Amino acid sequence: MTEVNQVSQVSGVIVTTARDGRVGTITLNRPQARNALNGALLTELLAALDALGGDPDVGVVVLTGADPAFCAGADLKEGSAQQSHDFWAVHDRASQSMRLHQKLARLPKPVVAAVNGPAVAGGCGLAMSCDIVIASDRATFGYPEVRRGLVAAMAMVSLSRIVGQRVALDLLLTGRTVAADEALAIGLINRVVPHADLIPAVLEYATDMAARSSSALRLTKELFRQVPELDYDRALEHARDVNLLVRQTTDAHRGYTDFASRKDAPR
Repeated sequence: MTEVNQVSQVSGVIVTTARDGRVGTITLNRPQARNALNGALLTELLAALDALGGDPDVGVVVLTGADPAFCAGADLKEGSAQQSHDFWAVHDRASQSMRLHQKLARLPKPVVAAVNGPAVAGGCGLAMSCDIVIASDRATFGYPEVRRGLVAAMAMVSLSRIVGQRVALDLLLTGRTVAADEALAIGLINRVVPHADLIPAVLEYATDMAARSSSALRLTKELFRQVPELDYDRALEHARDVNLLVRQTTDAHRGYTDFASRKDAPR
């Protein structure tokens, strides 16, 4: 297993960030509330994503939660208080959540979710908005909003793009919870590892990815996110444009040179 030496760490009130080599890690740190998303946590999380997303020394971002949970979703105690007093406070919180999903999709670096425990409701939506999801064998996933008279509205946007319609509707309409092995089987996540190995395995995975060309990673993520929204011909045209763009980068030129210098390169 690759060893990664920690070079810096910064602690916030309820979000902590660390950098190990070219991997930046964000940890949701409200364990007493199962890392539920209140306004303060959302504010700190958005700031942490901005900081790591803009750090040229970070190639990949890892998002995890302080044990025992990944994220329990929206803080319903805070939401209930807002609902009874101020409609616009609820509106502002929903808009803040929307910005978080947009930030994860548009961050110019891959984001890997290390799901260490329950990821439910908005917490499941948070994991699904990441580019890659690696889960502990103790992790569980679900959208229980319908059981509370609510709708998994923003979480639905990512879910509908990840799994088929029937699988997505089953999860959304029943509100049932699935274990990590079923989440893997239905295509909700990428990999399951033993709980004790989760963080080392994710850091090894992310470190290997971060060694790739930053421009190639960014353009791959951007194109992959955009292609489903385009019709076939426009998607091909956009792919052509990205192909032309990436071939002009320093990383691509270096890649050509390195490949050509290999003794076993085809001639």
